[in-house]
Amino acid sequence: MTVMKVGLFDLDDSLVDRAGTYARWASEFSREHRVPLGWLLETDPAYSSRRLAFFQLVKDTFDVPGTVDELHVQYRRRMPQLIQPDPQVRTALGELRRAGWRLGVVTNGTADNQTAKLRRAALSDLVDTVVISESAGVRKPDPRIFHLALAALGAEPSPRAVMVGDSLAADVGGALAAGLSAIWISHNRPLPGDGPQPHRTAATICDALELMLKES
Repeated sequence: MTVMKVGLFDLDDSLVDRAGTYARWASEFSREHRVPLGWLLETDPAYSSRRLAFFQLVKDTFDVPGTVDELHVQYRRRMPQLIQPDPQVRTALGELRRAGWRLGVVTNGTADNQTAKLRRAALSDLVDTVVISESAGVRKPDPRIFHLALAALGAEPSPRAVMVGDSLAADVGGALAAGLSAIWISHNRPLPGDGPQPHRTAATICDALELMLKES
């Protein structure tokens, strides 16, 4: 009997280069509002999942015009527009599908924003399902969001189902709790000795896709 091969992927800083996209946004914002680019880049990691608090800090520190909500809406609209599709990622996903893999995206975020990112990255037609936390009503690392993706693909939790992502807590920890294998995208970060431990580590998304292709 043929065992279904399933690959689930995180979106931001995994399939999509969120860091590079943010840097492009920060460069534009810096020029428009005269906010130091270095400050925007250095402050981002602590606020990457707290954008309203980030824009409140921006206003408190630099007196940028517009309300916090207005700045946040502009940011959410502009970020997907600045994504640069990666032909290597698109090619590798296509090869995985031709090799019999069923592919999905499991991402935290709002439905409109994450869908726009996928579309802009030219990846929407290469995945079989997309599960977004806002629509699902549950966020990574809760195992239920991974199980929703598997159910949409007609699959069961199994080591043959692989989750690929850059977050040890959300992607690796969540996948392990859900009964999946996990590939951690390290972006050349060292693997901490404590916390969730991935089955494999890849420096980049392309390296992770290559690992999966070798298993095809």
